[in-house]
Amino acid sequence: MAGLMKYKLVPEDTDERVMARRIYEFNRYLKAITIPANKLKPYYVLDERAINFLMDIQKEEIIAQNGNIYCILKTDWEKIYQAHMDVFRKWISENHDYILNTLNKLIFMDEWNKYAKGTISAWEMEALCFYYHDHELAHINNFRYGFVNFYDLPVEPEIDRSFIKGGKTINLYKLYKICGTCIAKNKNKSTVSLLTTNGVVDVKFRKEYFALFDKRISAKGEDGKKHIIEKSWFDRGSMIIVQGIRLDDMFVSKKYASSGGHQLYKIDEVIDDEIKIRTTRAQGDEEEEE
Repeated sequence: MAGLMKYKLVPEDTDERVMARRIYEFNRYLKAITIPANKLKPYYVLDERAINFLMDIQKEEIIAQNGNIYCILKTDWEKIYQAHMDVFRKWISENHDYILNTLNKLIFMDEWNKYAKGTISAWEMEALCFYYHDHELAHINNFRYGFVNFYDLPVEPEIDRSFIKGGKTINLYKLYKICGTCIAKNKNKSTVSLLTTNGVVDVKFRKEYFALFDKRISAKGEDGKKHIIEKSWFDRGSMIIVQGIRLDDMFVSKKYASSGGHQLYKIDEVIDDEIKIRTTRAQGDEEEEE
């Protein structure tokens, strides 16, 4: 029943089935609130929520009181519970093959989406750290997104405009965007080795900026424990877009106040020749990458 309910396979097309589903969920709740010391005793202790439910389904006659404690005999509740579960037993018996096949398919697709989501190229990068087939970004519309080939850029950055400040000439350089898949990183140098569709490019970030996006993000789950909800943007296999300039054999991340856009973008998904990107990190607690 737990599996059938998880995948929303339990029908609620009649009042009888709706009530049976409510009884099933209440039975789980009843056992969950029973304190360990009371597990072997012949009754369930009730809280306010449990009392209200029993009154709602008009079963308040089985509620007993012992001092300040309200409870029900387990045998009394078991009769009610089993009677309602017969509704689902009948349904399962009559639709056994359909239910089993549908449930197995949904469970399989859960596992497939968890472990096999993506393309052959994505699997190659995850398992082998290189692409045997096409790069995941090979068919992106570079013109639409303004991506350039790092190796076509001049070795010295191009001056876009200049101004005088404090008697000194300040040059603002023309910025470009490149994209690729992270295959390595160097924390000490704040660099990332980015595998573009044209080759590997070493990308340099400011130390503080690198650290900001290299951290993992965690959040407390329903189980009360912390879980990692987002890994470093520079982990192997992560696809990113970087804005900056070419300086010799390195691409340096850069942004001016007047240039617009961001230094760094995360590519979350590739759909044919389009990409889904974002510039902000998940909300949670920051943790140092191991």
